Amino acid sequence: MLLHTIISPLVVILSIITRSLAEDIFATAPVVSDPVNAPTDDPRGCRGMKFRLRDRLERPFPDKLVGEDYEAVLADQRNGSGSYHVKNEAGPRAATCNSQGLAAGYPCQNVDLLSMLDVDELAAALGESSEDELNDIWGWTDPSSKREFSIVGMYRGTAFVEITDAYNPIYLGALPTKTESSGWRDIKVMANYALIVSEASNHGMQIFDLDRLLTASGSTVWSEDAHYDEFGNAHNIFVNEDSGFAYAVGSNTCAGGLHIIDVNDPMNPTFAGCFAEDGYVHDAQCVIYDGPDTTYTGREICFCANEDSIAVVDVTDKSDPQIISNVFYDQRGYTHQGWLTEDKQYFIFNDELDENYGIAPKTRTHLMDVKNLSNISYVGYHSGRTAAIDHNLYVKGDFVYQANYRAGLNVLKMNGDKFEESGYFDIFPMSDSNSFNAAWSTYPYHESGVVTVSGIEQGLFILKFNSRKQCVDTSLRFKVFWNDRQITRDCFWIGNRATVQRCNLEGVSAA
Repeated sequence: MLLHTIISPLVVILSIITRSLAEDIFATAPVVSDPVNAPTDDPRGCRGMKFRLRDRLERPFPDKLVGEDYEAVLADQRNGSGSYHVKNEAGPRAATCNSQGLAAGYPCQNVDLLSMLDVDELAAALGESSEDELNDIWGWTDPSSKREFSIVGMYRGTAFVEITDAYNPIYLGALPTKTESSGWRDIKVMANYALIVSEASNHGMQIFDLDRLLTASGSTVWSEDAHYDEFGNAHNIFVNEDSGFAYAVGSNTCAGGLHIIDVNDPMNPTFAGCFAEDGYVHDAQCVIYDGPDTTYTGREICFCANEDSIAVVDVTDKSDPQIISNVFYDQRGYTHQGWLTEDKQYFIFNDELDENYGIAPKTRTHLMDVKNLSNISYVGYHSGRTAAIDHNLYVKGDFVYQANYRAGLNVLKMNGDKFEESGYFDIFPMSDSNSFNAAWSTYPYHESGVVTVSGIEQGLFILKFNSRKQCVDTSLRFKVFWNDRQITRDCFWIGNRATVQRCNLEGVSAA
């Protein structure tokens, strides 16, 4: 069992003090007379950023635990024996999740590895650098050819990879950052255009025509097709393709709230409005509402993760958005991001700092009942398998796809207001502790069923989730090799499903 699951009384006391101070600081939003130009130099903002910098890993980053080089390491360590052989897999960096709970060197359950590209491969078009890391990820499918592409945020820009043949991805090149490099970049898509924002100073929003990828070859250095400069930095962006409006959040305008942009003509974006009433918004999902509350049918509604609460905002009138409800919850650290269930009865969200502050000994996935938009209510949380921090999550069908930093991809099955883990793929096998490394985000919406994950230090993972459960052998002892260091694990049953537990680390710190 990880040491991080044992919370000392001192840590609990400190976490309560920290949370109390945070609630005092973040209790109210600033009142502004000019919302568009309102500065955001108040204490509000993405508090996870400082912890992300604290936990930054030095190079060299961990080696790929798949492919011919990894097979050679295994053969050397095991005197030529081993169960993983590239020739038995569907691609050069593919690995089926076997009955031992491993896909090559990655612990897994019900998730296969189809391929991957490491950080340096994704940054190749930008030249060598010791600073590159990954952050956000999104995807695009060409509506005519059905070719699939992954759009990957990086420290120095945005990379583009064709994944139509998921076993043999093709790196197409990268779009450099508009101004300076940044560890925070976010991407969404409007029709055949990528909209890209960053915490980089004066970055604004880059607009890139994705049709250019259809005739690309080699490692291309791209240029933007258009640019929007009504804000400088922004932490995140959401695009409602049904309405044609984009919502930049955490920017240096609108008190950090919703900065609304008309992108119906993506090459000519125009400012449409602000929502600054509740101050800083960290992330949002906006929809043309067709849920159970018929009062708001047909209106455009945003569900906002506002640092310490979930807010529901009617943005139908872009010049005068109206807050419908705003609900806090106990034992909060930092309300980070969330997504609606497809029936729009619930909003599932994550808290990025409850694990970090010692509030939650295990990953917490939170649930808000939003059947009545004027009276939403906090239901509770699901306690996960590991101590890892949850970062971004997305809903597809009955499943929640989570990027949980050091725990990698976790997949939860929803049953009403209850959850059960249905699969995982651990891209950071040496630890599941509550630190800000590994899986930043995931994209589960490719029509092929492929799920992509961006690993900060690891690279792009192309995965396939199998909803039918697999079994992991009981009482199995196996070894993973991490940068020439050997990690020994034990597997055993918990309840009625197999789970790989972290223990008996040989010469490797679990911190």
